[in-house]
Amino acid sequence: MSQTWSSLFLPAHDSPAVAGALREILEARGYAPYDPFPGGTGTPPGWSDLVRLFVAPPCEGWVRVIGEPLETALPELSRRLGLPVIHGWLGEQDGGFALVDGETRHTDPVVFERYLRPGEPFDRLRRAWHGELPVEPLASDQPPVAVIGADDLPPDIRQLAEEKGVDSRRVGNLFERLSGSLFGKLAREGGADASDEQEQARALVMGGGRDIWNSLPGQRVRAVAGVLALPATWRAPGWDAVREAYHVHRLRERAPRMPLMPGDKEAMDAVPDALSYLPVYMGKA
Repeated sequence: MSQTWSSLFLPAHDSPAVAGALREILEARGYAPYDPFPGGTGTPPGWSDLVRLFVAPPCEGWVRVIGEPLETALPELSRRLGLPVIHGWLGEQDGGFALVDGETRHTDPVVFERYLRPGEPFDRLRRAWHGELPVEPLASDQPPVAVIGADDLPPDIRQLAEEKGVDSRRVGNLFERLSGSLFGKLAREGGADASDEQEQARALVMGGGRDIWNSLPGQRVRAVAGVLALPATWRAPGWDAVREAYHVHRLRERAPRMPLMPGDKEAMDAVPDALSYLPVYMGKA
């Protein structure tokens, strides 16, 4: 996914209605549903245009759609449901919020005034919007070099894994082990002088350990979300966490006696109610 974090927020209580509207809108645009999870049919070969979303259970008067949407479909989603749609996103270079209400997409903080938390003045929203409202750095429990995840895999490898019905998280773990072996070999051949190069290469392959939520765009998004009356779950769980948990929970549902693989319990514990999230997986060639 090109964005690190992306979510839609709708003031609603009916997750199936949101999921159904998304599927109908995408089907009208030539997309077809597919199921890459255990028991499904996998990703059809040759499909390269994929929309992969999860619709979360209602929380605090909001339905959250997790994943990167087809932005051109948001006005129709708003019209069909008769609801405004808040789109939040964060990437390496930028992040922010937009409000889609019918045909119009707004990026001015004035339109978000009605969504302020009780007691929050508009001036705090304005300052947050322009990056003038400081937020505390997030403590990271990650090691200096981040462990590779499914979305860190090269796109062709990740797509091949999905097409073959393989959990790309396991492919990521294998890639990590193979990379570790490679870096160890380089260190042995290069001796002590190769240690710096080894760490630089590992950081390059693994993606580094920087928490994007502490970047300037990440701080701005957190500051804006902090003054808006969004649900407590506005940021987490993320798309990757839901996907991994959904995969394992569905596998366990089909084969409850199957031994857990390394990392499976952690994935299930991270999103214990993953099966209550509604996948909207659509694609076309």
